[in-house]
Amino acid sequence: MRTESPSRAHLRFAILSFGLIVLTATGTILMARALIARAETTAAVRFTRSLVAAPVQTALDGGQRGSLSAADLRARADALLPFVAGDVLAVRVWSGGSVVAAHGAAMPAGVTPGGRASARFRAADGQSVFATYLEGPNYAIEIDRAAAPIDQATGALQGQFMTLAAVVALLAFGLTQGVFWLSLRRWAHQHSRLAFMYTRGEELRASLDFHEVAAQITHDGTLLSRAQYGFLALFDADTGDLVLRASYDALKGQEDQHQRAIDEWFMRRCVATNSTIVSAQPLAACSQAFGVDLGGDGRAMLLCVPMSLRDRVIGALAFIRSSAGTRYASADVRLVEELADQAVMVVEQALLFAKVRSYADELEMSYDTTLKVLMAALDTKDDATEGHCERVAKLTAHLARQMEIPEPALVDMERGALLHDVGKIGVPDAVLKKPKELNELEWEAMRKHPLLAGVMVGKVGFLEGALPILLYHHERYDGAGYPFGLVGDKIPLDARIFSVVDSYDAMTSDRPYRKAMSHEEAMAEVRDNSGTQFDPLVVVAFEELMASKPHLQARAPHPISRDHVAHDAGFAPEDEAQPAA
Repeated sequence: MRTESPSRAHLRFAILSFGLIVLTATGTILMARALIARAETTAAVRFTRSLVAAPVQTALDGGQRGSLSAADLRARADALLPFVAGDVLAVRVWSGGSVVAAHGAAMPAGVTPGGRASARFRAADGQSVFATYLEGPNYAIEIDRAAAPIDQATGALQGQFMTLAAVVALLAFGLTQGVFWLSLRRWAHQHSRLAFMYTRGEELRASLDFHEVAAQITHDGTLLSRAQYGFLALFDADTGDLVLRASYDALKGQEDQHQRAIDEWFMRRCVATNSTIVSAQPLAACSQAFGVDLGGDGRAMLLCVPMSLRDRVIGALAFIRSSAGTRYASADVRLVEELADQAVMVVEQALLFAKVRSYADELEMSYDTTLKVLMAALDTKDDATEGHCERVAKLTAHLARQMEIPEPALVDMERGALLHDVGKIGVPDAVLKKPKELNELEWEAMRKHPLLAGVMVGKVGFLEGALPILLYHHERYDGAGYPFGLVGDKIPLDARIFSVVDSYDAMTSDRPYRKAMSHEEAMAEVRDNSGTQFDPLVVVAFEELMASKPHLQARAPHPISRDHVAHDAGFAPEDEAQPAA
């Protein structure tokens, strides 16, 4: 699965987080501006009421808080208002919806208390005015102040908050980027580690060769642990020995295979306790145990990790850092432990496959030995063709390779060539060893030997691949052969190849009824029968093989007439194609 690179992911996060922080900061600033403006307005109203309006009210009603007539309010206000100082622009007293007394700037039209605590309006001179109202028993006092100081205070607070919000936003952005980058790097490292372990596991499981698997595990473990040397040892339950099987020298990039017992206490302890061992050991002891030149008389850091499967330890991985001061980090140890857990199944699989392959090789050798014994028995029955089966088996393999037949199929072809005459065991000796021409009944008996071979071998599973040669090696390309009279490509290629080899060997071998042909005479007969008895393509390949590999050519010391043929090979010119009466 394709994954995004850390840098690209970080860029995407930075853009997204920056947008979110900007939106959050903007919303916070707008809300704060409104709250600051409201707070300043409230503070201004409280300040004006307590320090200006309240004394005026006290002076107006004399502290009695009773209802005054309009005339009394006007008289008292006219006497008091001129003395109100500070940043007050005007003071007005309202009663019955109209101004009964005023001092200061002219009253703009349409501005009345209307039960409000404060109001803003534009004065005649264009100045922004902030009005504060204080209700009395039957009047209201209006104090008008310049709005500029209030707005300046509000703006200053808002500016300070915006600066603070910007600083906080930048700090938050930087902090989130740092946290995300560290988390992303940790995730990327973890992901790359898991991807490496997965890839390595797939590669190891794909191999069934123990030496290849052991070398790869030792190599990977040395790199993961950042050590100079790595070793893999397996526990031999029969002898109780730890057997060193593979090593890797990171300094030289050299992998080696071993097969010798080692006896180091820390590896013994690792296997016995099924636990990871980290220890500082003398360099000389390590050099002697593992057979590597670590140099110097100091100490080395050793890491030994067990390879266990369901509490059964099959071996250990050991790694050496030639400097005792470079300790193994816990992350390095975990990586090697994970590699060991993954490797144990692969090693078990490779060892099991090697054992099964050994058994299979032994079984196949026993099968081939049985075939050779059977061929020896056939040679005893027909000493005239002694060695014929082994010769044609080897020559058939050469010709098959010349025609680019896949190697796995050659085993079946060789076995078919070895067994091609096994059906003659069922042919009477009088027919088989007759030095003269066969009569019709004798030919009938002889022609049955391919079918007899099929019956004898057909129920043997590992010989099924040999049946094409056994059954069809006496078929002719023109359809005049036996036992089925197949024509051309209907005859299996194995049998068409073998037919040429079998006839060539029969013609170049001595028989009771004639002497062997020379190689040149036999090749002439093969060419003359191309397209009738033999497949022309096979004949061409056979000629090329004999030309390129002269050592395969037969050496017959007694040239003979072409009128003499080998009836047991199925090769006969026209005058002997039919049996004698």
